[in-house]
Amino acid sequence: MDSLAEAVERAALEVHAYCLMSNHFHLLLRSEDGRLAEGMQYLAGRFTRMINVRVTRDGPLFRGRYASVGIESDSHLVQAVRYIHLNPVAAGMTPMPGAWRWSSAAAYLGSVGPPAWLTINYVLDLFGPRDHLASYRDFMRAGTDSATSDFYAKLGW
Repeated sequence: MDSLAEAVERAALEVHAYCLMSNHFHLLLRSEDGRLAEGMQYLAGRFTRMINVRVTRDGPLFRGRYASVGIESDSHLVQAVRYIHLNPVAAGMTPMPGAWRWSSAAAYLGSVGPPAWLTINYVLDLFGPRDHLASYRDFMRAGTDSATSDFYAKLGW
């Protein structure tokens, strides 16, 4: 996560959700000044170098350029965050989203504090003024709706 923290600082990004999977990752980012590509290039390069050193190999880790989808509404935003958090559950990698240590789900569910670079209050505030953590937990339990699943399936995710 150090690489992500460095990319956030370097390119002035806001991270609203993340999930690192075995063969891909999901990030919900906001770039006010249009430096998303810079941040993603830095992150991919830094992460690749770190892994290559760790496993004594060389070459790229990722095929092709990152893909991005614009968030069009608050409803789309919360659906995207839930999709990201439920991704390791859907892949059969963990029974509960908050148990996946390489995800922001545990911070959203209130079981751990968020790292300094993770912005969770913007999304949680969309669940109302009262106990937004409980409201988000209920939202997570409901699972990903079919429209969201279909949307990401069309993208090949």
